[in-house]
Amino acid sequence: MRKHILILLLVLFVTASYAQDFRAGPLLGISFSQVDGDNYAGYNKVGLNMGAFVSRQISDKWDIQLDIAYIQKGSREAPDPDKGKYDDYKIALSYIQFPLVGRYHYKQFSAEGGISIGALLNSEEEIDGTPIGDIPSHEIVPFQDIEWATVFGLNYHFNDRLWLNVRWLYSINRVRIPYDGEIPVYNPKPHWLSRKPGQYNNNFVVTAYYSFNKLLQSGTGN
Repeated sequence: MRKHILILLLVLFVTASYAQDFRAGPLLGISFSQVDGDNYAGYNKVGLNMGAFVSRQISDKWDIQLDIAYIQKGSREAPDPDKGKYDDYKIALSYIQFPLVGRYHYKQFSAEGGISIGALLNSEEEIDGTPIGDIPSHEIVPFQDIEWATVFGLNYHFNDRLWLNVRWLYSINRVRIPYDGEIPVYNPKPHWLSRKPGQYNNNFVVTAYYSFNKLLQSGTGN
């Protein structure tokens, strides 16, 4: 896995280095996740978001950006007997994610929207510390290898090279199809509107970006 990440980052930086119109740099952040459709609520699964980006200015106010990042998603319900919560449940999902966004700048702020594709690297699911596969009464249903997600975000630019990003990502496709029946950790009913029954990643990500050169030639304050 680490080897694949390094290769992707190398390709990204080599591509950017041959074009002055492109900007590149590292990113590091925290992901707060839940899985809609697992009977639990709350962005309680905390994970890592790390990688690199490349962006290109297309006008004084607009630029486009592509990230290549390793991100951890999932779900977490910790027991809290004082509040009547006794379940100990965890889903841990790791992806290589490629968000592509368009961004509009206004003074020190910018808003963005786009789409992301993620390739599943690893998945784990546990109840009371025991993997689902080790519980005879529970059926294993695999997570999908590919996730498509919508991306919406806001940025605050400290200067031309450093900015803080807050993003909301939500799965377009199901990351796992329903089980063939009711089990305690899964609700096969549609989550909202006319979406198909299943589980969907729902996460907020807070990330710091650093550009090795200026993101906007005219400056973000114009």
